[in-house]
Amino acid sequence: MSDKLIEKLGSVKENEPLASHTTFKIGGPAKYFYEAKNSQELLAAVKTAEELKIPFFILGWGSNMLVSDDGFAGLIIKTVSNNFTINGQEIWVEAGVNLSRLIGLAGQAGLTGLETMAGIPGTVGGTAFGNAGAYGVSFGKVVKEVEIYQAGEVKKLSQPEMAYEYRGSILKKVPGIILSVTVKLEKGDPRAIQSQVVKFILERNQKLPIEPSAGCIFKNIKLDKTAIDKERLKKELDIDEAEWQKVTMHGKLSAGYLIDRLDLRGKTIGGCQISEKHSNFFVNIGSAKAEHVIMLISDVKMRVRNQLGIQLEEEIRYLGF
Repeated sequence: MSDKLIEKLGSVKENEPLASHTTFKIGGPAKYFYEAKNSQELLAAVKTAEELKIPFFILGWGSNMLVSDDGFAGLIIKTVSNNFTINGQEIWVEAGVNLSRLIGLAGQAGLTGLETMAGIPGTVGGTAFGNAGAYGVSFGKVVKEVEIYQAGEVKKLSQPEMAYEYRGSILKKVPGIILSVTVKLEKGDPRAIQSQVVKFILERNQKLPIEPSAGCIFKNIKLDKTAIDKERLKKELDIDEAEWQKVTMHGKLSAGYLIDRLDLRGKTIGGCQISEKHSNFFVNIGSAKAEHVIMLISDVKMRVRNQLGIQLEEEIRYLGF
């Protein structure tokens, strides 16, 4: 099989450790590993995997995910690209472009709308797929169009067709491969934009851990989508009405806040720890295995469910389990 892959794609590695390709620094080997340097190579790799009936997974920056200690018994296609076009207030970028690169391009062009996402690790493809965001602003808000490969054809989806929701899109329900993204931004002052970018990067550095992590483990709880017992929560969290109003002022209840109030900050299993700096970040303190992360996630979910009556939902994706 490796000979057929090499014949079709050229350079294909075997048994490539995925820990070195994820921000968590956790994960066993990929049976096959290929780096696609543009959308044409990405599409060719996907079609090759389909033709050879090899399971495949598209890997961007490797954030927001947990890879099994056993790795992945298929083809990992890593997207790496720097291809873009700026046309007025629109920027077209390939899926493998680093999100920070896109934010930098926007700032240089005097285009605003991405500043709050400065410092979020990931590729544009992954960001568009999961509707990542920060400070109440999600990436889907600025998306104009997404080019995808789905069911054997290349097509374009408009922002409404992407059906963006909190940390999700239609592609999480009906799978498709993102090839490129077009964002539409507003005009702004390049100096003011750069100032905001620096501000948000500094804020992230102050609030978030420096140890390897996958980013936020759990989604925050959207109060308009989740049935909760407010009085029970206030009692169990030991807070009054004023505090309740403060922590739910944006219509969400922070998963990190719940973990904190249950006194789980710093809890450690094996080499994985709930960060002392931000409780919705689990960090690799040097020797973490995927099984340690799974056990810690399970423990937190059980505690939150039993004590607060809330079922936490993971924001991270799982691979190889």
